Amino acid sequence: MFGKMGLHVIKFPSGKFGYVGSIPGELGTEVPASRAAVMGQRSFYNAAGELVEMKFPVFDSDEEAKAFAAEKGFPIESPA
Repeated sequence: MFGKMGLHVIKFPSGKFGYVGSIPGELGTEVPASRAAVMGQRSFYNAAGELVEMKFPVFDSDEEAKAFAAEKGFPIESPA
């Protein structure tokens, strides 16, 4: 059984922090799609008809990640 889905911050193996879960597109940036994104089915056509993928920022601390999301109007859900 899956738990509650939502926007969460995790620490990646690299030591950086980023988002997982239901990530709003407003937290990312559209960039031209890489071959890997196309082959991995992570690319899409935007409104201008360009083939793009979404890139999301990474942060040095979970506080920075939470502040960035809150600033954009997307609070981070606390683990149950």
